[in-house]
Amino acid sequence: QPVQQAAPHADRINKYLTSVQCITTSHPTSNDLIYCVRAGKIDDKALMSSVSVDEMIDFFLYVKEVNAAVADMRSLETDSLIKVVTCNDLLGVKLVGGSKDFRSALSLSSKKATQLFPSLSGRTLLLNPPKLLSALIKVFSPLFPKVVMDRIRFERGPLKDTEDLLEIVNGGAGREEFIQQMDELVYSD
Repeated sequence: QPVQQAAPHADRINKYLTSVQCITTSHPTSNDLIYCVRAGKIDDKALMSSVSVDEMIDFFLYVKEVNAAVADMRSLETDSLIKVVTCNDLLGVKLVGGSKDFRSALSLSSKKATQLFPSLSGRTLLLNPPKLLSALIKVFSPLFPKVVMDRIRFERGPLKDTEDLLEIVNGGAGREEFIQQMDELVYSD
């Protein structure tokens, strides 16, 4: 909680980004951090009516910087490179509507974070995309360079039945299932 409360603009953002929408956990074997964002569960219009795009970018970069600091610390402790795996759960995302400013803040912060923390970026999972987006992915993914496709996975299933992301952090069946899915999607090739 103290780290979350210290985030820039937390007084306005934290009521929209709770453990239902955003959380970081770690993989029990690799120690990699797994950063999960559920865009479809965020009231992006209300959120963006309370902050600017730049303030939202600051917040997302803070989260990524905290994850980078934890990954660096764990890398030193374990003498192995700890990465940050990103899970973007797209269940419930509207392709039309929603806040353009929020999408812009997500995209711009992601680009900046890649520049700031390039060695920490693990695989990116785009989970549970809407049907139209799934169809577009099938059409256009053969056009993506191999290096891009090696880092990104589009999958249906993981997190779709998870109400609160604390279920994947705390022990129990939800965490076990999530870790098994991560093993299959991130660590098997």
